Amino acid sequence: MSKIHKNIPPRWADRFLQWYCRADLLEEIQGDAYELYNRVARKSKRKADLLFIWNVLRFCRLRNIKKSTPSHSTINPDMLRNYIKVAVRNLYYYKYFSLLNVFGLAIGMSVSLLLIALISYVKTYDNFHEHKDNIYTIVSERIEGVQQLRYATAPVLLTEKIADHPKVDKVVRIRAGFSEEIKHTQGSMSLSGYYVEPDFLHVFSYTITHGNATAALTKPNSIVITESAALRFFNLTDVVGKTLELEHGGLFEVGAVMKDHPVNSHLKFEALISYTTLPEVNESINDQWMHYGREYVYFLLRKDGEVKRIQTELNKIAQHVYTDLPIKATFETQHLSDITMGPDYRQAIGPKWEMSGMIAFAVIAALILLPACFNYTNISIARALKRAKEIGLRKTMGGVRNQIFFQFITETVVITLFALGISMLIFMLARTEFQSMLAAASSLDLSLTPKTILWFVLFALGTGIIAGIFPAIYFGGLNPVQALKNKIHGRSSAMRIRKVLTVIQFALSFGFILALVVFSRQYRYSMGFDFGFNKTNIVTVPLQDVSPERVLSEFSQLAPVQSITFASDVLGLGHSTTWVKSASTDSLEVSQVFVDHNYLPTFGLTLLAGNNFPEEIWQRERFIIVNEAFLEAYGISRPLDAIGRTFEVERNQLEVIGVVKNFHYAPLRFPINKFFFRQHPQRIAHAHLNVQSKDPNTLFTQLETKWQKISERKLEARFFDDELYEGYSMYQTLLKIIGFLGLLAITISMLGMLGMVVYTSETRAKEVSIRKVMGASTYNLTYLLSKDYLKLMLIAISIGAPITAMLFNMVMPKIQYYSVTLNLWDVLMSTLVLVSLGLATIASQTIKTALTNPAETLRSE
Repeated sequence: MSKIHKNIPPRWADRFLQWYCRADLLEEIQGDAYELYNRVARKSKRKADLLFIWNVLRFCRLRNIKKSTPSHSTINPDMLRNYIKVAVRNLYYYKYFSLLNVFGLAIGMSVSLLLIALISYVKTYDNFHEHKDNIYTIVSERIEGVQQLRYATAPVLLTEKIADHPKVDKVVRIRAGFSEEIKHTQGSMSLSGYYVEPDFLHVFSYTITHGNATAALTKPNSIVITESAALRFFNLTDVVGKTLELEHGGLFEVGAVMKDHPVNSHLKFEALISYTTLPEVNESINDQWMHYGREYVYFLLRKDGEVKRIQTELNKIAQHVYTDLPIKATFETQHLSDITMGPDYRQAIGPKWEMSGMIAFAVIAALILLPACFNYTNISIARALKRAKEIGLRKTMGGVRNQIFFQFITETVVITLFALGISMLIFMLARTEFQSMLAAASSLDLSLTPKTILWFVLFALGTGIIAGIFPAIYFGGLNPVQALKNKIHGRSSAMRIRKVLTVIQFALSFGFILALVVFSRQYRYSMGFDFGFNKTNIVTVPLQDVSPERVLSEFSQLAPVQSITFASDVLGLGHSTTWVKSASTDSLEVSQVFVDHNYLPTFGLTLLAGNNFPEEIWQRERFIIVNEAFLEAYGISRPLDAIGRTFEVERNQLEVIGVVKNFHYAPLRFPINKFFFRQHPQRIAHAHLNVQSKDPNTLFTQLETKWQKISERKLEARFFDDELYEGYSMYQTLLKIIGFLGLLAITISMLGMLGMVVYTSETRAKEVSIRKVMGASTYNLTYLLSKDYLKLMLIAISIGAPITAMLFNMVMPKIQYYSVTLNLWDVLMSTLVLVSLGLATIASQTIKTALTNPAETLRSE
């Protein structure tokens, strides 16, 4: 028996007809369309389908389309006032849960407020310049061997190449590095700034209060100083024509005085010195294209100019110039507004606020804020049963889904606005400490401004929408009949969502606790690290341009001083690099420190082969002392085989006189690499005194007395180990940050748990009372109310531990090469802390509920 196939028109076309057609015309139009369809379908279904679609589209005319049903706006002023009134009433009625939500959101929002204030201020950098939209700088990317490095500097020869471009208005050269001591009646005082061209004051908008901006920087040895510098040196501001005498000779004539530049400027200076003051360059053209360590190029683009054309010209210059040079370089334009928050270029001027750091900060802020939003969602969904009748009644009285939705969104926004007030208080309390943790704190102002407050309010409104969106959708979708009967569909799915959000909260809290534990151990590890040299009983004294001979002559007279040695850098904290040529290999970059013959014995460094620097050759450079890593780089198997070999260093042939055992010459974030000691008296910057004294105060008093005989500057002596350990103060900062964030995350989680436990205790009070009447003990009842939360905490730990371990293994080696590894004890200790806090929070309510007299509970029920 054959099956009879019933022809059915395309479903989507039929649904479209039902959607747009008026109800009083639908039956007639749909019936005619079906009749025509069935008639044609007997011969060809395909033709029938096309005919049906055509008829549906043909009847889609204005007179056949449904008219929208008039309804009251859900966001008209009267309704909005009602929403706010109901929201405030509900907040007052459910005071306990409202306080938990307000404090949770306030804590969660506080970190975001710091981020908003930071970004809001950083975005104002250099906005005070009149031509800010058309000012650009030129950055470079150098390729030397296998190294590809990006610099904020550029060859000054570029100014000649682009100055004649028709779309370039002005080009200025800036030379960094002016830092001199100026003679004064009260002793020498420091002055720092830049060498600039006269057009600098026309490209950048700095206010000249005395003098002529056009002529101030045209002559050699002319200088423009700020008003604060003028007051410091002359006690008045109108000092045009007066002179400043350098401590090492030379006079500068003040050509103009300017107002102090705003703090939010990437150019930081007290003085501008005419570029013609610099001595004439004796380097060849090729050398000038290759060596431009402190030169910066800025240009002002004409209003009708396109920076793309300048970039094209720079590309052509780079291709032409570096064809036959040993290095390669390319140049790019960078807008003034991109300098402060742009990429991290080497030798960049001014403070840097890298975008990557801002993004990391934003992620951390989100990790703190989202749990607070989860708290609100959890508590709101948990209270769904109590508010179901309210929603059902509203819908029965004519309330539509959108009105219920906006009611709950309004309620959440009101809560976040209350939370904003508390959050701003936390912001003001944490602001000073937050600024002290930042390297560029002196260039940062996080004061509240109308613009910042406006951003705070907008952020609070956005947070309210994010936190309230799920509860609003959930309540708006409740069926009124089921809600009035307390029969809510989807309660199990809502429960699952609550559990998922709770697990995420505890996982984040566990991650912060574990990070705090591990970073504490890393800090102790770094403080006790064996650098491979002696750190104790050594006092470091920066020479501050005092000759080593005078320091040696005065300090060696003191009884506590056993020996004195000199170096260019503080071992373990800093060093310089240079390029080394060898007949057998390509040029290699090698780390270096300049020392004298007493250095190795003073710091207890072990010679594996060869000898120390001879004392009699202190005034001329012939030898180097290399480490084991240097030998490995050049394929030298035995230390003894390296003795006598020569290497070309900065056009000098230097002979290996000794080999020392590997030690940590750089901070621990770097591995031990190729290194050598050199001798060069002009590169010496520090004296290291080997002392034996039981009274440090007396020792430093004696040093101060001797220092006053050889310098007018303040003595800056410190114990070497203190200076070395201060180099790892970043871990103290990290511990503060992680501790603060961890405290916020844990507090938010515990507030959320407290709210859930309180609600659970209230809703299960009758069950607990019946169980108690039936003989259940307080322990059993406490366990009954607590076990679900304990399970969630353990699940969170099992998720948070591997994720935190993975992140730690990714991040920690980038922070420090020599780092600790996360172990089982760290996990167990973090677990103990989280579970203890969780149990204390749970017990504060569950024990109270378990001890309640069941007669009172059952009577109220």
